[in-house]
Amino acid sequence: MPADPTTDLLLITCASGKQATALLPLLSHWKCLRLAVHSASSKSRLEQQYPHAEVIAADLYSPTTTLSLLKDVTACIHIGPSYHPHERSIGHMMIDAALLSPTLKHFILSSVLHTQLDKMLNHSCKRGVEERLIESGLPYTILQPTTFMDNIPIGMLAGQEQPVFPAAWSTDSKFSWIATRDLAAAMHAVLVEREKHLYAQYPLVSTHGPLSFGEAMHIISSKISKDVKIEHLDFRKAVDSVLMRLYGMAEGIDQRTKDTAQRMILYYDNRGIVGNSNVLEWLIGRGATQFDDWVDVKLGELK
Repeated sequence: MPADPTTDLLLITCASGKQATALLPLLSHWKCLRLAVHSASSKSRLEQQYPHAEVIAADLYSPTTTLSLLKDVTACIHIGPSYHPHERSIGHMMIDAALLSPTLKHFILSSVLHTQLDKMLNHSCKRGVEERLIESGLPYTILQPTTFMDNIPIGMLAGQEQPVFPAAWSTDSKFSWIATRDLAAAMHAVLVEREKHLYAQYPLVSTHGPLSFGEAMHIISSKISKDVKIEHLDFRKAVDSVLMRLYGMAEGIDQRTKDTAQRMILYYDNRGIVGNSNVLEWLIGRGATQFDDWVDVKLGELK
């Protein structure tokens, strides 16, 4: 049976992040929503945007919290707190709580492309959550998105008279990219169609071919009619820039989180990460968003 948006209670974790922010506008027809966020400010913002939803500010690193969040839930989209030192444990606690739920029909895990890449701690962490979910016996779907286009500060670059992109790793390394609007469409299809997607793992890529950050900046330059210069950050500044994007600060961060950022930067500097767009396009039933199209959409939003 497909999902029933009129009666099914849907839980989304990390509901104030990029992934959920793109998904929530597609759920206007969903009557019973429970959104888990980390901060009081996020709770206030989402309550204003989605007054029909139950918004809960909670620390996910607690078995009691996860049990409470999953009470009466029919479907769960678990988006783990990336780079959190306890992300693996949080994922395990969510799965364990789901196993105790008599109402749960679908556990959707947002993971990452190529969890086999052990050299990156964030990939290894998410692979551990995937393993626990697969062995749990729960009805699951695993989504594995690649690098987000939406992490590029297009508004900042367009607004600068002489735009400069601070590069944390080699701008020659090749990447496959995904637009959060495409990820949201895939999440929505999996959520609504449910049984069609049980026990599946979907690698999710938007771009039809690999694209380096240098090539991405060249596309942006042509779209904004300004030459985007690239500033190659030294290693320490590169780590700080990643932490600033994630947490809004680089000091006072758990060393295990810094370890994760450092390992990712070193990997990306030498290898990048690439995949294929076929699965995503099949899931969403349309052509995936290409990078130049994404730039056009974002510049249109700015206007």
